[in-house]
Amino acid sequence: MTDDARAFFDAIARRYDRAYAPDSRSTRERVAKVASFFSPRARVLDLGVGTGRELSVLQDLGFRPTGVDVSPAMLALCARRARPVPLVEADFWSALPFDAAAFDAVLALHGTLAHPPRLDAYAALGAEVARVLAPHGAFVAELPARAWLERIPMDTPLEAHDRRVRRVSRDECVYDDLVTGTSITAFIPEESRWAALFSPAMDVRIERLDADTILLVGRAAGAHAAAAK
Repeated sequence: MTDDARAFFDAIARRYDRAYAPDSRSTRERVAKVASFFSPRARVLDLGVGTGRELSVLQDLGFRPTGVDVSPAMLALCARRARPVPLVEADFWSALPFDAAAFDAVLALHGTLAHPPRLDAYAALGAEVARVLAPHGAFVAELPARAWLERIPMDTPLEAHDRRVRRVSRDECVYDDLVTGTSITAFIPEESRWAALFSPAMDVRIERLDADTILLVGRAAGAHAAAAK
């Protein structure tokens, strides 16, 4: 899946901001919601930073972001933003190229975590996030809600002028970009399943953002107990 993700996001990079990303107001509102879980002046690792639309919002709120992404085409566009931040080209489903406790918060926006290379990759990612988080740090991911997936009939794709979404199994759909001819699979399980996927490294809970989107909010397993001592 990593190679597929790189190919897909490289292909759509120049169209992403106008064709895929939420508008500026929605971006600001969503980032502000996510950031409410972070401590002031937090060092924030942005998984799947893409073109970096959220970076200016994070900076305006006083955070210190670093971006990581598997797509060099996305990162090239991100690097042109007016207030550049440290950017790293890497596959975050593998070992994160950062020191232990390097960040106070980790975020993943726009359904970035819906494209795993395999299901056991979530537990490995949880362990890596826990490793790079400072004590009491927060992990927040924005994900498609199961209710959104269930509105897609198994035999009737949703199609717009430039893209198509096909439900291919109980827990998966495929995004087809009709302009570039590339595709990527999205995994959208029952919301109750997320805790098990990130076990044992992360304690996670789910919050509703809107009808189509959830927030996965996590901390390193044992962090709450440690805080109580």
